[in-house]
Formats: sequence, C-alpha cells, structure tokens
Amino acid sequence: AAKTMYRTAIDAEIDLNHTLDALTTEYLDLYQFHSLSAMDEVDAILAPGGAMETFRKAKSDGRIRAIGFSAHDEKVAVRMIRTGWVDTCMFPINFAAYHYGKVGQKVLEAASDHGVGVIALKSGAKGRLTNATGTPVTVPPKGRFRHIPEWKREEMIRFPVMTSKDHPTEWYEPEEDEEYLMKLVVWSLNQRGVTAVLPPGDLGIFETVARGVLRKCGCF
Repeated sequence: AAKTMYRTAIDAEIDLNHTLDALTTEYLDLYQFHSLSAMDEVDAILAPGGAMETFRKAKSDGRIRAIGFSAHDEKVAVRMIRTGWVDTCMFPINFAAYHYGKVGQKVLEAASDHGVGVIALKSGAKGRLTNATGTPVTVPPKGRFRHIPEWKREEMIRFPVMTSKDHPTEWYEPEEDEEYLMKLVVWSLNQRGVTAVLPPGDLGIFETVARGVLRKCGCF
C-alpha cells in the first residue's frame, strides 16, 4: 500500500509512477488519498482533471488493485465513501472519541452502507498530545521532498502537528497499560465495518498488541 498528497490527475500520476519505481513493483494492492482534511480537497479530487481520474484509470489498467483514502473529518470521509469509487477508508475509530465525541459513528454507517472497508486509526490512543507531552514536527524546507506538495507543507506550518515526547513515532498519547491497550484495540476491531487496525508506530507498543492478540487466539 502507498498514498499520495496530490489532488490533481497530472500530479497524482507522477507521484504514483515515482512510488511504483521506488518500490520496484508493477502494481500496488492499495493506493490512498492521504490526509484529506477539507471539502475543497475533495472538490479538487473529484473535479474534471482531479486525482480521482488517475486513481480510476490506474485501477482499470491494473497498476492499483484498490482505491482508498485517509481522513480525520467525518463529513469529508462520508462524502468520499458516498462517491462509490473507494474501497477503503482510513479513519480514527477510538473508544473515547466514539462515545464521548461521537466521532466515527457516521463514517462506520456510511462505510457499511457502501461496502467500504474501514482501517481503524488511533485505536490505542489514550488522549491528544499537549505542549507538555508532545514535540512539534519539523517542517521540511521548500522542495526538499517531492512527495509533499507545497500547499501541504504550508498547511503544516499554519497548523503545527506534534509527536509524542515519550513515543516519537506516535501522533497521539498512546495507552501503555497492556490490559487497557488490548481492550481499546479489540473494541475498535469489533466495530461494524472495521476490517483492520493500523498498528501503533511505536515498536514497543506494537509488540504489546501482538502479544495480546497471540494470547487471545491461543497461540501462546
């Protein structure tokens, strides 16, 4: 699987070819629109000359097997699901966000109605990062990375993101207690439409989840 931040057909085609070349493969099982955060991005993707044209053509000619996207805004995610052109949706499905913030319910309903698989983000999150628990991400200089469009780089400057001080590969504050972590992960996996959970970026926490899964299936 791979992803692109580009929203036009031309740029998405170039980025897809770069990805295929870098991975020395002729096709991807899943190619995703990465980090959709606003309706104008969806407008650009679906418009004539938008990136959806590249995705659908690439699926038709066998360069990608499935079309997906990731998002953190419910309205954006639901609109993408309702196009009928996507196979997967990557979205935060977290116990606390679902029950106390009501975030994720509409996405799961839409995905179930349209036969779209949900890849759950942040299932093991305990809470958001704060200035005390997070470290601001360094934004790369202009032109440093060809897979990051300039508009996205500028967005990262306007709306800074952080990673965990204790777990630098995490974008949130993870649950560290094994018992509670497994309860969170299992809850996410049990939600209607969820087909997979994105593993934690921290290897230590990932190993904790792996051990818990193996115990539940009786593997050790």
